[in-house]
Amino acid sequence: MHGWLDDLDTLIEELGAEAHGAGRNPARLYDLALSRWGDETDLKLTGTYAAITSLGDGRLRLARSPWSAPPLHFVHSAERAMASSVIRVLFEAGHPREVDYEFVADQLVQDHRPLQTVGWYRGVSRVPIGTRIVLSAKGAEITPYYDPHRVTPVHLPRDEDYVAAAHDLLARSARLALQDCRRPGLMLSGGLDSAMCATALLGELPSERRLATFTFCPDPAWDGRNQSTQFGNERPYVEAFAAMHPRIDAMFDNTGQFDTGLRDILRANDLPTANVANTGKYHGPWQMARTAGCDWLFNAEFGNFTISNDGRWSYVEYLKRGKWRQLAKALAQRGGDGRPLWRKVLALSILPLVPRRLRVALRRLVHPGDGDPVSNVSGLSPAARAAQAERARERGTDALMDDYHYPRSRAEFIARIWESADSGEDLDLAFERLYGIRRRDITAHRPLIEFCLGVPTRQYIHEGVDRWLARRMAEGRIPEKQRTERRQGNHHPDWHVQLGRRRAELAESLERLRDHPVLGEMLDIDRLNGLLEDWPEVAPLDKAQALPRAFAMTRALTAASFVCYAEGRNDF
Repeated sequence: MHGWLDDLDTLIEELGAEAHGAGRNPARLYDLALSRWGDETDLKLTGTYAAITSLGDGRLRLARSPWSAPPLHFVHSAERAMASSVIRVLFEAGHPREVDYEFVADQLVQDHRPLQTVGWYRGVSRVPIGTRIVLSAKGAEITPYYDPHRVTPVHLPRDEDYVAAAHDLLARSARLALQDCRRPGLMLSGGLDSAMCATALLGELPSERRLATFTFCPDPAWDGRNQSTQFGNERPYVEAFAAMHPRIDAMFDNTGQFDTGLRDILRANDLPTANVANTGKYHGPWQMARTAGCDWLFNAEFGNFTISNDGRWSYVEYLKRGKWRQLAKALAQRGGDGRPLWRKVLALSILPLVPRRLRVALRRLVHPGDGDPVSNVSGLSPAARAAQAERARERGTDALMDDYHYPRSRAEFIARIWESADSGEDLDLAFERLYGIRRRDITAHRPLIEFCLGVPTRQYIHEGVDRWLARRMAEGRIPEKQRTERRQGNHHPDWHVQLGRRRAELAESLERLRDHPVLGEMLDIDRLNGLLEDWPEVAPLDKAQALPRAFAMTRALTAASFVCYAEGRNDF
């Protein structure tokens, strides 16, 4: 078993005398629970875990907890059945290490294929979240045991009762997280989620204990240029928040680039970053946490799914239900959106409801300057993209940005965040292995998630104020300027200055890829090199100019690093 179970004391009492003899060993307690409750076990337990159980008759039972879980990879054939959270174990046990190039192409266009068993290597499968798989001589029996749409609606007498309930659940999550923690650390941003987690952790720590926090900041050479709807430097908000809470030891790092620590991540876990994303800026905070002696590093990555949900499905919901006043206020007060109200209604309430092909055509007609949304983030050659698109059509999957719109209903929101939750676990494990620190998301506590999914829409967007639940939770706990901030944080505002100073190096790396038997054809190297040659004087703010350089090029290089590492090549 890899991970943890929540509230062990209650579980031990439920399981009785035999559980008292198991101590607080999660693996032994899980086995006892499985013997008592059978396949209902994973629904009854709360926690973050991946479990492998030998059923004693040649079968292996594999399970990952809902919403958040360590990875679990497996190989199953007529000759063998084996599973491990660390994929390298499967290679060392004899399975060939062969990259699945079709999966690499899928990730480059952001066709993430969540909740499926496919992965980065041929013949190596993965267990999705909320799923159990039984391996036997007859095959693999796959059962998604958890249904995220089975939401219990939450109806409380007063608006303030929702705030109190959310505070209680967040505090409980913090309390559980601190049970086995000697020195806690927290990834702290200038937003609402992690700040609220910081106050919850401080509330559960003894008054003499301090909380170390870690924040990444832009490159010192960044010129401050950014979208009007975003802020690029978290530090001023974090410093003001730390001044309000003197028990916080705030630390900052500005050294991370898109590929910082990438080879270390690959060596730690043999897998690339989640969705081939740029995660180099996280290494500085992790290194500072290790230097500070932290044994756990907490975060609030589920915050936008839970306490600071912005309720954007309301744009369609209010239209369908004829809530014209609330719709007008929600649209009129959208931060950074200066379009007239009638255009917002068309774009955000009506356009999402028209047939997909018409919707895509209309969007590209109205916004021709935005470029192709998939090409903006993908470095695939035209031939490779066409082949990927044909495979996607056959299996019924889509590139994320091909038809992106806000969720049209709560159900669609739940489906999206459930898919999003089924990614990133291998990267989390790689950071843990690399820095010797355990990671936990305070906002990924299942009771908190299920509560937030059942809360009425008006608790998230009310009288035009988005993130209304989180903003009320934060009253008196975070500085008012931060609490009322409508812009979103931009994690990579400094891409232009960082990539610009490395143009020659990056162009040389791209040229070396021409000789690779697969990547040389899969990637559009001429286009990517052209982006480096035609380098703008300042960071462009339009999507068609910014995204291909900030994301398509860097993600292509990240994918290439993984492929060459997996194949044992030293030329890249």
